[in-house]
Amino acid sequence: MELNDRKKAILKTIVDSYIALGEPVGSKYISESSGFNLSSATIRNEMSELEEMGYLKSPHASAGRVPTALGYRTYIDSLMERYFLSIEELQLLDDVLDYKLKEFGKLMEEASRAIGDMTNYTSFAFMSSTDSLVDRYETLFVDEHNFLLIMIYKEGIIRNRHVKLQEPIDKKMVDVTRTALNETLAGISADEITLSVILGFEERLGKYKSFASSILRVIYEMLGSFDSEKVHIDGVTKLLSYPEFFNVSKVQSVLNLLEERQRFTRMLKNALPGQTSIFIGDDDQNEIALPDTGFVFHPITIGRKVIGAIGVIGPKRMDYKKVIASLNYFVSGITDTLNDNIDSNDTGETDNGKQENEE
Repeated sequence: MELNDRKKAILKTIVDSYIALGEPVGSKYISESSGFNLSSATIRNEMSELEEMGYLKSPHASAGRVPTALGYRTYIDSLMERYFLSIEELQLLDDVLDYKLKEFGKLMEEASRAIGDMTNYTSFAFMSSTDSLVDRYETLFVDEHNFLLIMIYKEGIIRNRHVKLQEPIDKKMVDVTRTALNETLAGISADEITLSVILGFEERLGKYKSFASSILRVIYEMLGSFDSEKVHIDGVTKLLSYPEFFNVSKVQSVLNLLEERQRFTRMLKNALPGQTSIFIGDDDQNEIALPDTGFVFHPITIGRKVIGAIGVIGPKRMDYKKVIASLNYFVSGITDTLNDNIDSNDTGETDNGKQENEE
C-alpha cells in the first residue's frame, strides 16, 4: 500500500513531534496541535494503518506511536522540510571556514566542535589516512636565519612552514635547497626517505649540506603530521542528556564505533561524494546497527578523492533537517576551498591565502 497525502502528513507530524518532545505521539495531540481538520478517531485509524505498514510502532501499551527506521527514512527522503540556518549559525560556520586551511586537522576539529554546539549532539571529524605525495617544493627567502618551505601536493593542497636556522643563510642557499628537494624528495613518502636519498640530498646541497639535517627534520614533521589517520570526537557527554543514552552501554557502543578506524574507512569508501550519509538505528540496511541512535556524516573530497568526513551522532529522533543543513553548508565551504587550490596549482599559482601556515 502506498502512502497517500493524508498518511504522509500524519507521519511527518509524528516524526517532527517526536524529535521535538521525545515522547510517543497520540492522535489527540495531533488533532489539537497540528491543524488537521480530522477527528481523533480518523487520525487514530490512519496511525494504525501506518503501524501495520511498518512506519510507526507502539513502544508500550499507550496509544502513542513513535517512528520506526522506515518512518525516519521516509521522512528524510521525501517529507522533511529544508532547514534554513539562522544568521548566527551561518556566522559561526563562516568563522570556522576563515581558517582557510591553515591546518586541515585544526579546521576539522574546530568545525566538529562548532556543529556539535549548534546541534547539541556528539560530533566527530574523521581525517582519512592518505597516500598523497608532494608534487613539488618551493622556497622563499625571509631573512638571514629564516626561509619559507612550501609543499604542494598532487591533489592541490598547499602547506608551508617557516624554517629557522642557527647559521646565516642567503637567497642562493634557499634556491639551491629548492632544487635539491625537487630532485631528491618530490614524489616520495616519508617512509621512502632512505639513507641513499638523504645522502643524495646532501650532495645536491653542496657547500650548504650542513643545513641538511635541520631541513629534513622539518620535512619529516610535515609529512608525518599530514599522513596520519585521526578521529576527533567532541561533546560525548551530550549523549548523556538524552533518555535514549541513560544506559551507559549504549554510549560505550558509540565510542567503540568511533575507535574502529577500519569501519570508518569502509564507510567513507562506500559514501557517495557530495552526499550526506544517514544511518538510522537498527535499520536493516544499516551496517552500523546502533539501537536508538542516529548517525549522520558528510564526506569531504578533493576532486573525486574522499579525504575525511564530518558528522554527528545522537538519538534516532535527532533533528535531521538542521544537522544536514549544517553539514552541507560547512562541507560546501571547505570543498570549494580545497578544489580552488587544485585550480591554482594547475595554473602554477601559489596563493598565500590558501596556504597552510605552520609557524
